[in-house]
Amino acid sequence: MEKDTKYLRLFFDLDNTLTRSRSAITPEMKTLLQSLMYDIVVISGATVDQIRHQLDGLACYTLGQNGNHAMHGDIELWRDELTPEDLAEIDAHIASLPRVATVPDENDLTEKRGSQVSYSIYGHHAPVAIKEKVDSDQALRVGLLAQHPLISDRVEVKIGGTTCLDYFKKGRNKGYNVTRLAEYMSWNLDTCLYFGDALFPGGNDETVIGIIDTESVRDPEDTYQKLLALKK
Repeated sequence: MEKDTKYLRLFFDLDNTLTRSRSAITPEMKTLLQSLMYDIVVISGATVDQIRHQLDGLACYTLGQNGNHAMHGDIELWRDELTPEDLAEIDAHIASLPRVATVPDENDLTEKRGSQVSYSIYGHHAPVAIKEKVDSDQALRVGLLAQHPLISDRVEVKIGGTTCLDYFKKGRNKGYNVTRLAEYMSWNLDTCLYFGDALFPGGNDETVIGIIDTESVRDPEDTYQKLLALKK
């Protein structure tokens, strides 16, 4: 991509965009991000603590759980919690989904994070190299949701991460929370650019399309190369 001087803020997904699944940022990526003259925002299905752990102290706006828990440094901007009624609908939908693979740990599939429930079809803490092969083209998860759609007025589900389905309050997706942060900070949306690997239909980055400019990436190396081009 070519350098565009109109951008002042860069938004990023985390897993498969800045880092591998649940993995630490590389020193090269961290150094490059620190050298950029932009505000950095990371919005992910992961918790704020997990994002911070993976980013190794990188200074940025941290929007966890698809943006439903937002922090800037030690300042909490907002935190939207799922209700018991929301959780009941999510639990029922997860229970309706058949297994698509033999999983290493049945107790490692569902994480209730407060503002979001994340369901992994293989396991959140399974070896990264294996997770990356389980559903690399998202076909298994797309098929699951096509055959077992979530019908709800309370919550919605999107494909996220390497093996996950992300559940959160209906309408409180990444696109909503990108807009919310821009309004909170009085940022012009035209000055913002989003990088993500899940801009495809049903992906948890898709809802950002039409809100701010987007740049689709394959993996962290692709992101790195596109940031180098932006910096030139």
